[in-house]
Amino acid sequence: MYGRDYDGKELNFEASGGLWHSSLVMQDKETDSYWSIMTGEALSGPFKGTRMDELPSGRKVQWKDWIAEHPDTLVLSVVDEESGEAIQHVARNPYEKYFGSDEGFRGSEAADDRLPTKEPVFAFELDDTAYAAPFGGFQGSGASFDAGGQAVFLYRPDGVEIFHSSAAFVAASGRFEKQGDTWLHQPSGASFDPESGGFAADAGDAVRPLGGFDTFWFNWSMVHDRSEILK
Repeated sequence: MYGRDYDGKELNFEASGGLWHSSLVMQDKETDSYWSIMTGEALSGPFKGTRMDELPSGRKVQWKDWIAEHPDTLVLSVVDEESGEAIQHVARNPYEKYFGSDEGFRGSEAADDRLPTKEPVFAFELDDTAYAAPFGGFQGSGASFDAGGQAVFLYRPDGVEIFHSSAAFVAASGRFEKQGDTWLHQPSGASFDPESGGFAADAGDAVRPLGGFDTFWFNWSMVHDRSEILK
């Protein structure tokens, strides 16, 4: 998720219809600049070279899980201009075949063969270094990684759909360690709650959400050819 305010302008983004290295390119209506979601940078237009402000607050869940937590949620519906009726959502997942295939989009393959083309990873940048962590390294029990001297904690529940959001945190100070079945931040002693996907409030400013997103290795490696792999 990215911010909308740049150089005193509040931008409204929409899909441009174009792809860059098999990844979506957004277009803002105000300046007609084109922005890569994979790098967060404007590729062309008046804002070319501008980096977007990443907001580590996006969350992907299934509707059944969201509505159970937030029963008063309002749904934004697309309305048919002629009938005035809300257009129903598709009855099946149009990405099911794509997610089940070993091939990238339209046959794309990762030039970097350190991981399989469609390996699911949590990808992020920290201090100008790109990192990718395969799901298998932290799904189910969570894991702590050293990313350039900073402690990073990643977690995914077992058995969730591929589009479920990974929980990601970085320690401004201290470290993450597992005691029994519980992950703790030390020295604050704040514990990680798998149900809420966050650390207890007593972590204070020592633990903050880590910007990044879940994607496939081929998407990330095509635009970050020197990405470090966390295992």
